[in-house]
Amino acid sequence: MSESLFASLLHTLDKRGISDVAGSLGESEQSVSKGLESSIATVMGGMAKNADDPGALRRLLDLVPASLGDVSWSNLASAFSNPNSPLIAAGKRMLSGMFGSNDALVTSAIGRDAGLSPGTAAGLLSMAAPMVMNFITKRVRDDGLSMSGLGTLLQKETATIRSALPAGLSDLFWPRTATAAATGTPVIAQSVRPESSLPGWGAALALGCLALGTIWLFNHGRRPVVIVTPNTGTASRMANEGANMGNFVRRRLPDNVTLNVPENGVENRLLIFVQDPNARVGKMSWFDFDRLTFDSGSASLRPDSKEQLDNIAAILVAYPKVRTKIAGYTDSVGTADQNLALSRARADKVKSELVARGIAGERLDAEGYGEQYSAADNSTDEGKAKNRRVTLQVTQK
Repeated sequence: MSESLFASLLHTLDKRGISDVAGSLGESEQSVSKGLESSIATVMGGMAKNADDPGALRRLLDLVPASLGDVSWSNLASAFSNPNSPLIAAGKRMLSGMFGSNDALVTSAIGRDAGLSPGTAAGLLSMAAPMVMNFITKRVRDDGLSMSGLGTLLQKETATIRSALPAGLSDLFWPRTATAAATGTPVIAQSVRPESSLPGWGAALALGCLALGTIWLFNHGRRPVVIVTPNTGTASRMANEGANMGNFVRRRLPDNVTLNVPENGVENRLLIFVQDPNARVGKMSWFDFDRLTFDSGSASLRPDSKEQLDNIAAILVAYPKVRTKIAGYTDSVGTADQNLALSRARADKVKSELVARGIAGERLDAEGYGEQYSAADNSTDEGKAKNRRVTLQVTQK
């Protein structure tokens, strides 16, 4: 079975391409990597929202110049520095045809998601559009797809694409009112009631609480705390929280980098396995991330995931022979197809974050298993939290 369009496009984001694009824009590789992922998802979303309209899909593909040729992130980065580049001009025409008057909303959403200015986000989109559209055009040609066939393919990937979009774009592409009318789902159709304004004394009280909270964070923010809640979409085995993580310990890596990690956390357990000459890859070489969290129903990582990703990347840099597989899982809420798509998107997201931190993509496989291989009972909230996880397997050391 061939790899999905979206996953294949994400896998084009190698370290060299990201570095070249970051250099052309004068931005950090991490921000550019996130921005490119969001841009790919956005262009794919622009196609997927027309999945049931073969005529619209044909008109969008007709925006791709026949002379476009091979497209790579590196030559897109080079083209971006040329104000008269036909490649970037073609990308802008594609975006105009796809998003029209919503262009500014789209670039602003990508910029917010990646921590970039709208202008830089627009630049990333103008690079992503030729890459994505050229890739889809080739798939259509090579597989002999009709526009109806392409629409069917895009419909199968819609859940994955929507989960990877920056906040606000899913509702822009697939308005909630239309979804509610089509499905008759009252939860989607219900209006959102605005919160009432606080009176003057209430605002003062809120400010006082905020000040107290700031003091508490200053004194306690360094303590490792992991919170389990079904509403935040925790991705790892988060039930072993707080005290079970043990004390923080300092571990020195062969390249003289020193990590400060929880004694019972995944980083320390991974290090012990990698450093043990008698440890063999197999059933015992799986390690659950324990400090990764995603937004609910989304493949967007929350900011508190950064430290663990940085630590895992540092370990992989220090042990260049190590290869891994990243696997995503979900609980049983939702359909099996939706869960499979979400688990794949989350695994791909973790992989792309590690690539952005300098790990070669060929060292990292990514796969989603949805609600298969449950680690706990899905009939309880605690069990569901354990099943919403991302794991890493050492496949070579």
